[in-house]
Amino acid sequence: MRLFGKKKSGQHLDRRTSLHAKPVLNRLVKVERGEDGNVVLLVPRPDNWWVRWVTSRFKLPAYKRVALDGLGSFVIEHCDGEHTVRDVVDKFAKKYRLNRREAEVSMNTFLRDLARRSIIGLVIEEAGA
Repeated sequence: MRLFGKKKSGQHLDRRTSLHAKPVLNRLVKVERGEDGNVVLLVPRPDNWWVRWVTSRFKLPAYKRVALDGLGSFVIEHCDGEHTVRDVVDKFAKKYRLNRREAEVSMNTFLRDLARRSIIGLVIEEAGA
């Protein structure tokens, strides 16, 4: 058991599988709109003795606020379990006038970061389903 080490990385997906995955927002994450119209995520803090002690000792809120810009807001709005990553990449490239490869690389990096922070998950449908 590691106390402060990094978690082992999860299963790696090939490009085709990751593009057909459907990003879904974690149901514990709350979504609000900021004054500027962009998305603000309220992400719950981990539930363990250390975090509970620190949050109670320093009177921290139970949720971390993550303010997103327009690009991040666009992506979060499409993490509904209905759009595939490919759909989001295509819409993102069209809206922000990027070539498909640039949009795909940016999207994969951002989605990987959101998944690492447990803000989203990726639904991968089985081949026979």
